[in-house]
Amino acid sequence: MSRPAICVVVPVYRSEATLDRCVESILSQTVEGGVRCILIDDGGPDRSGAMCDEWAARDDRVQVIHQQGRGVSSARNAGLEAADSEYVVFLDSDDALRPGALQAALEAQQAAPHDFVIWHYTTLEDDAAPVNNQTDPRPRTGLAQLWLDCLLAMPWNKLYKTVWAQQVKFNTKYTLGEDLQFVLDYIALLAAQAPDFAYCVLQSPLTFYDCSRTGTLSTKYHANYCEIWPQHFAKLNAACLAALCPAEDMRQLHRAELTVFAEGVADILRRDPAPLSGIKRDKAAAALRTPWLRALLDQMRTERCYSAYYLPCRWRNTQLIYSLAEAKRTGSPLYGKLDWAGYYLLGGRLRRD
Repeated sequence: MSRPAICVVVPVYRSEATLDRCVESILSQTVEGGVRCILIDDGGPDRSGAMCDEWAARDDRVQVIHQQGRGVSSARNAGLEAADSEYVVFLDSDDALRPGALQAALEAQQAAPHDFVIWHYTTLEDDAAPVNNQTDPRPRTGLAQLWLDCLLAMPWNKLYKTVWAQQVKFNTKYTLGEDLQFVLDYIALLAAQAPDFAYCVLQSPLTFYDCSRTGTLSTKYHANYCEIWPQHFAKLNAACLAALCPAEDMRQLHRAELTVFAEGVADILRRDPAPLSGIKRDKAAAALRTPWLRALLDQMRTERCYSAYYLPCRWRNTQLIYSLAEAKRTGSPLYGKLDWAGYYLLGGRLRRD
């Protein structure tokens, strides 16, 4: 097969129920220059690996790489190394591309050759929203807003130039948030290669994201959650400052970071497997003593930025953090009451926007 325009890299692990849907969504794309699907079987216990081989036997646009239990980051790195296309797209094996997605992304890239093409996604498998190449240009200073719009942290809603993406690796030491690290590294490389680049955000949702998957904070407990996310946020904040993101975006970003961290602290109390509640409280209290959190709270005070979690984290009150997070998670009106109580305790003068 000649060099395709786009390679789609798909890590595969225990994907028997969704793999056919995923691969069909790739091979049914009509793309100027052609498409190739690279499946990286990570050695799951089901028939996923055999299904990958069956697809390769059926369609010469499918390439299969087999590895054994190395994890999703290693799988993506292997697929990226094998890509021989002009562009590369990542897709998870429980997700799917919407009809016309790759051509729309390619046309957006051709219209803005130096820009980074990004797109929205949908959680509705039968979403009827049209797919087209209409874009919303955003400057480099819009990096923080991309995070706030839930468009930055994942690798699978972006069109990468293969020659540049192959100079960046997914960090295999992380089991959480490694996607954000990869995206930020790619953006840094892009800025060095094309200093005048901007973000080109397609208005159409091009990817179906199956939110029934496992592995998020709401479905899977990560014992090192409150250690890993401060590292990722430190890198994100540095990138946003380098991009000269506006103060109002940084303020909202810091509020969002505090929410992510505080809800991780609450998750220690809710789901840590420690046999005694005292051990859980000690782990949560230790997380609240991190220098990163202290620096974030000081920055929010300087910005006059309010969060419902600001005072509980400043006070290192694990029980209050837990009560807030549980009220928010369950939709209890207690969250609003505690939120406004904290706001007025601070004199009602901090910014809620």
